[in-house]
This record gives sequence, structure tokens and C-alpha cells, in this order.
Amino acid sequence: MSWEFGLRRALLLRRERVDLGLGLRLLYASDLHLRPSQAHHIAEELLLAARAVRPDAILLGGDLVDVADALPKLASLVGSLGNLAPAGAVSGNHDLLVGRERVRQTVLSAGGQWLEDLPMKVGGLQILGSSDQVPDSGPWLFCAHYPTSFPSARRAGARLVLAGHLHGWQIVLGQWREYLLPGALLSRWNGLRFEREGSTLIVSRGMTDFFPLRWNCPREVVALYL
Repeated sequence: MSWEFGLRRALLLRRERVDLGLGLRLLYASDLHLRPSQAHHIAEELLLAARAVRPDAILLGGDLVDVADALPKLASLVGSLGNLAPAGAVSGNHDLLVGRERVRQTVLSAGGQWLEDLPMKVGGLQILGSSDQVPDSGPWLFCAHYPTSFPSARRAGARLVLAGHLHGWQIVLGQWREYLLPGALLSRWNGLRFEREGSTLIVSRGMTDFFPLRWNCPREVVALYL
């Protein structure tokens, strides 16, 4: 692996299996950071991955746009994804800079589901976007942006938590146990997969970055087999 600047290398389709016995396939994409200059490329990469996986649902894990001018691109992408599978989204910190409500309305107007408002039901699984939605029974997962959501979601009964935000710290010099270094020295959940007390945290390294420079940390989306 060498330096990557921008979108020169192909997007990695990372596959993870979490044994929930549901026979479901999900696609989780976080940190799209859509801007007019690269939104078409990011959208094409994500649509290609979705066609390859043929998921039962597509989940967008926040940091969807960097600037308001990218909102029409987000609407087009959500609409195209919805032709392949139900699409749900949550917000990230960059979306707050644009305006969470503006991003939310863009997703809803394109036919997507805003998971922070309402859980998504896929087969026997409930997909939550808010800690206020914990069901009384049945398996559920938490679609998050921040990996720090994991401890509280695990205590509430989540079998699986999906998160992004950290980008793997973009520079990876090595790995110790589950942790990607040096980022894990400052961010506890900087890694790919964590197992704790019967619950699993999957952390995506994201589709791209606000400052798009990486080393040994490929851009990715995550296919989950449940």
C-alpha cells in the first residue's frame, strides 16, 4: 500500500460476517463528504458496490455532504440507491455544518428513510438511528456515525453497531490487536471490528475525506452478512 491522494485508487468493498442467523445482506457507507467536484465519482462507486452486493438495505452513516451545493447530488444518489434497496441515513458532524434539517429533508424528499426519526425494519431485524428507539424484543442494530455510540448501544442490547467518523485516522503505521495505530492512541475505537460481551462494532474507514490523503488506509464501504 502506498500514499493515496484523492480518489485515485478503487474503492474497497470490505465484507464482514456477523452471525445473527437472519440471512440478510446490508451495505454500510459512511463519510461520503459529497462536494460538487467529486460527488459523481463517489455516487458511481457506491452504486457499483450496491449492485455487486445486492443488499436488503443500504445504510448511510453520516458526513453525507460537506457543502450545501452538494445537496442535489445527495438527492440523486439516494434516489438511485432506493431503486436497488431501501436506503436509510443518519447525520454526521459535517452534516451539522450544512444544516442537519436540510440534509434530512434532502434524504426524505429523495425517498430515503431518516433513521434518527424512525427505525427501519428489514426481515426480522430493526435498524435504529437513535438511542430512543430501543425495541422491547427482537434483534436490532444501531446505525451510527460515531464509534463512541458502541458502549451505550451494547448495554441497551444492540447485537451490532455500525459506525464511521474516524476514517481509520487516514494514516496507518501498524495494528495491535483490534487497533489501528497511531490513531488508536487517541481514539479508543480506531480499528475495524470490536467484539464486546456478545455485541459487535464494525467501523468503516469511510468513502473519502475532507482532506483526502491516506496511507495504508483504503477508502471503503462495508458489506455485512447477517
